[in-house]
Amino acid sequence: MFRNRKTLMILSLLIAIALWMFVMDQVDPKTELTVTDVKVEMHGTDVVENMGLTATLVKPKIVNVELQGKRSQVNKAKKKGLKAYIDVSTCDYGENEAEIRIELPSGVRGVTVEHISQYTAKFNVK
Repeated sequence: MFRNRKTLMILSLLIAIALWMFVMDQVDPKTELTVTDVKVEMHGTDVVENMGLTATLVKPKIVNVELQGKRSQVNKAKKKGLKAYIDVSTCDYGENEAEIRIELPSGVRGVTVEHISQYTAKFNVK
């Protein structure tokens, strides 16, 4: 049975694929992934509106986020979607700047945000 060279090559390939699938399933290596075009939202607009004002995001409106963690968890975070937001509830009248925060989807464990394309966002309150 094993005298045929093609049979040995196919069998070797199948064993290699099976081993690779086992390692990917059991080991779950650490990886980095950049999620692009995450929309920046504004939280706390109700506080601003209660003062009779309106908050308008100037820039950036989207950011790129680099994640690091176990491959399965990073892929889960990408699939479920990240949220980028700024808190405008403690702002003043005029031009303001706030830190962009990243919220990971629920159920995602052990994933860290390594880098954001922009760490602050500018917005106007009028």
